[in-house]
Amino acid sequence: MENQTTSPSLIMLKWGAIGGLLSFIFTLITKFTGLEDDFSETLGWVSTIFTLIINVTILVLALREVREENDGFMSYGQGLGSSTLLGAIWGVIAGGFNYIYLQFIDQGVVQKQLDLARERLEDQGLTESQIQDAEKITKMMMGPGVQFVMVVVVTIVFMFILGLIVSGVLKREKSVFDE
Repeated sequence: MENQTTSPSLIMLKWGAIGGLLSFIFTLITKFTGLEDDFSETLGWVSTIFTLIINVTILVLALREVREENDGFMSYGQGLGSSTLLGAIWGVIAGGFNYIYLQFIDQGVVQKQLDLARERLEDQGLTESQIQDAEKITKMMMGPGVQFVMVVVVTIVFMFILGLIVSGVLKREKSVFDE
């Protein structure tokens, strides 16, 4: 009987869905607890470290599964390609959830962010025309569609960078003598 293995793409789909869902849940937690509004330097570091731990953990688990499905072997290129694919899937899922949330569930989030940005610009002493110009750009950048694209791109790049490191650690090349 032939040993059936799971495709690396399916493995990345599974772990990308898990990562995207966890990212969105973390975003919702920060929104509903008010942590997003009171994002001090200390809390920012805690959030960054927590996010990094989750990302690395999911990437390690995903690449280990790819390696196990490949008879214990994984090249550096396979790991890096899988990491990038994981980032793309993760980004599309997290960005999709974010888009749905901003577009259909809580449209007031963007206005709240614009009000906060206006407050900061006023504190800096900008004139009304400068503030209005900045608001136009900020409003465009905070739109659900632009945020979706930014989430996807940033996630792909971030997982690629993590993949450079994690793939190097987890790679296990076949010897030229192995068949």
